[in-house]
Amino acid sequence: MRKSIITLGIILAGAGSFGTLSRVYAAADASGETFTGAAEILRDEGYSGPIDPITGEPIQDDDGEEKKQVEVQTSDGSYYNRNENMYTYSSEYGKVECSVADGMIVTGEVEVVVEGSSGITLYKDGNKVTDIPEEISDPGSYMFISGDVNNKNQLLGFRIVKKTTGVLNQYVMPDGFYIDSVTIDGTERNSGFKSVDMNEEGYYEIHYTNTVTQVGYTLKVTVDHTPPQVTFKGVDKNNKAKGPVTIKGLEEDDIVTVTFNGKKTSLNMDNKLTESGRYKVVVTDQAGNRVEKAFTILIYLNLSSTLFIAIILAIIIGVCIALYVTRKRLRVR
Repeated sequence: MRKSIITLGIILAGAGSFGTLSRVYAAADASGETFTGAAEILRDEGYSGPIDPITGEPIQDDDGEEKKQVEVQTSDGSYYNRNENMYTYSSEYGKVECSVADGMIVTGEVEVVVEGSSGITLYKDGNKVTDIPEEISDPGSYMFISGDVNNKNQLLGFRIVKKTTGVLNQYVMPDGFYIDSVTIDGTERNSGFKSVDMNEEGYYEIHYTNTVTQVGYTLKVTVDHTPPQVTFKGVDKNNKAKGPVTIKGLEEDDIVTVTFNGKKTSLNMDNKLTESGRYKVVVTDQAGNRVEKAFTILIYLNLSSTLFIAIILAIIIGVCIALYVTRKRLRVR
């Protein structure tokens, strides 16, 4: 009877410990920084070793010494190193260590370490990156490809977005992660287990966790889907203009790209286009939303062309007068 009581006491103690600590994270936010939890407290107290993701306690050997390295295989086939907070994706051509998992969306810097560089290629938005950096921070979609000319496979991919963005309509959880909570402008919203709809504008905080390691992450981002509110004064409904075209409503952070007769050009100080010809104008705001307009400015008499014609006419009249005077002198003789 006494033995049964002791055993029951151990089980209850274990259950209480798990119930209390199962939500404690050895956690990091989207930029790789830890957020409040048992792991952070231990780090603040000077502990630098590995931490059990379930109990939140330091992991030690039988002799009490801290373990040098703890790696856990995750559901997507990578290995997560609790000491380094890095995921390792390997192939026969090399491996990539990365501070984010395959499929993650972040707003901060991503750390990468590549081994076997001849067999690993990095692409950004579909374009090959010549020199693979150790730290990646520019917004874009990144993909690491492993293999040679005849055999290529994706090792991992991730996306970096600006803290204010219009490029996200949905966040599908990476393989092996589940959603803890979603708030929009501070109000908690219902969400699915594997995805977050992001069509609504507002400030999002998406908390999600790796099922194997219990490492938690937070994506904090402001979603803005409203395109630049600009107008093209002087352009009619048929995309024709009989005079100058002025772009109204530009914001300070807007980026304007102008193509004139197939060649890149720029706006003048008054945001005005005056030359006759075919134009394509793209206005992009800080969130990545864009407005595109194609139109044609027809031939018209502006000040410069009027002056040019006046000069030509003056030259013609001058030549005619000179010829007339010359012929008259010849007749007098």
